[in-house]
Amino acid sequence: MGQGEQNLALDMQLSRDVTIAVCSAMQSTFDVEITPGPFEVGKGMVSLVGDVSGVIGLVQDELEGTMILCLTFDTVRDILPRIVGNSIAVTHEMTVDAVGEITNMIFGQIKTELNGRGYGLKLGIPSVVTGRGHFVSQFHRGPYMIIPFYLEGQLFQVHIVVYGKREVEN
Repeated sequence: MGQGEQNLALDMQLSRDVTIAVCSAMQSTFDVEITPGPFEVGKGMVSLVGDVSGVIGLVQDELEGTMILCLTFDTVRDILPRIVGNSIAVTHEMTVDAVGEITNMIFGQIKTELNGRGYGLKLGIPSVVTGRGHFVSQFHRGPYMIIPFYLEGQLFQVHIVVYGKREVEN
């Protein structure tokens, strides 16, 4: 690790940071209220089910990970008219762009918060995976955190998995 850099832990503080970032990004962008659920920490392979997922790398000197924002097309199509207007038809490309942007906004806020406390996260570039009912599976079988969120009764999830040269403590 870099000098003075803290190792990222899948704990209550990270859950709080992610929850604040998700709620803030969704509120400021779409003017919607998000209800977070209790986070879960585990180890092993997890498959997330959704239609559109933003994926971004979490990188420290001695630790790597991935953050995935997994939503359904219906959820994204329900909120996009709030910024583009009801007269514009929401396309597949618009949902992909929106999920990429919101993933980047959430990661940016998390990165700023964590780096302010000495975590040394590096810039990640989001990718978006789409396909109705797709599964996003990590080949890594290490520690993960899943945080469920609800938007007008529709579930979406943030999944964070970490792995590195050293054992990650929870």
